[in-house]
Amino acid sequence: MSEPTIIGLFIGTLGLAAFVIAAWKLASWLAQRGYVIRPVSWMDQQMTKIEKASAEKRGAAETRRD
Repeated sequence: MSEPTIIGLFIGTLGLAAFVIAAWKLASWLAQRGYVIRPVSWMDQQMTKIEKASAEKRGAAETRRD
């Protein structure tokens, strides 16, 4: 098996960076159009549920104060 070359590592890094940027742009584009980007893991999903519930409670508490 041959050792990776500097050029190979550079090309691989550029490819990975292009993939990450494209995924980020796609996610932003979908979010602007109202699509929900699903969390990756179960823990992220649970944290998202907790954050949404907390935001709803804050919104309800603010409307009662007004």
